[in-house]
Amino acid sequence: MDPFALNEEAARAWLTELVVAYEVDVSFGGDSVLVSPDSPLIGMAWSPREPGEEDGAFLLVKGAQAARVIDKPKEMAISFEFVDDGDEGVYRWLLDISAPSPLKLGTLTEAMAVLGEPAPGGTSVEIAVAILREAAQQANHRVHQLSDYVEAKTQQGGN
Repeated sequence: MDPFALNEEAARAWLTELVVAYEVDVSFGGDSVLVSPDSPLIGMAWSPREPGEEDGAFLLVKGAQAARVIDKPKEMAISFEFVDDGDEGVYRWLLDISAPSPLKLGTLTEAMAVLGEPAPGGTSVEIAVAILREAAQQANHRVHQLSDYVEAKTQQGGN
């Protein structure tokens, strides 16, 4: 069983609330009670690949874990990291393990152009769900790689 699991139905409901709150705020210039300062600012036209939107993807993944849209072990978290390469930018996923001993595992970088693909219909909610799906998959992949490494090292007689 994978330690990170995305509940897509809950994700769509959570994201819809965020989009509505954002659109109400933009329309009426108020501060929505549904959105915290750490919530991603996702509107109907949100495009995380656009310059300046990198924090939105980071906050999306962080918020999804806090809202338990992505279920995870308490000693682990996945995060999004944007790297400015002087062009369109690249991103990678970081798996943070806090116990039994702190460890951070990263993926290879990917071009920002592929973030959120494939997203049927291309709506902001579907793009966000695709990002969350990728986050959970990458976290699980890192956990399995680490487990395979530890098992192989143990079989070789290493510590």
